[in-house]
Amino acid sequence: MKIYIGAILLALFLSSCGGYNETVTQKADKSFLKFVGKTEQVSVTIDGGKAFPLNPEIEVYQVTPGKHRVTIYRGDKLIVDRNLILDNQTTMEVQIP
Repeated sequence: MKIYIGAILLALFLSSCGGYNETVTQKADKSFLKFVGKTEQVSVTIDGGKAFPLNPEIEVYQVTPGKHRVTIYRGDKLIVDRNLILDNQTTMEVQIP
């Protein structure tokens, strides 16, 4: 009789020891562009937007994931024209000759 009571108490104890917890963490939708090479005196446009000069203090530039067209000019001369596809939470290096 004591064995049955002990087994029942053990079963109740084990069944009340918490359950399976599952969480889903979704990272924010953002990707990054990193410009390397001869970055002096260049201006960059992303998706035909407003041109901006590269700041040597900024290592990466945040963009949304997806397809982007990056054009880089040195003066009036086009030196880079690339279409990039960026996944979420990735960093793409763009080489500037």
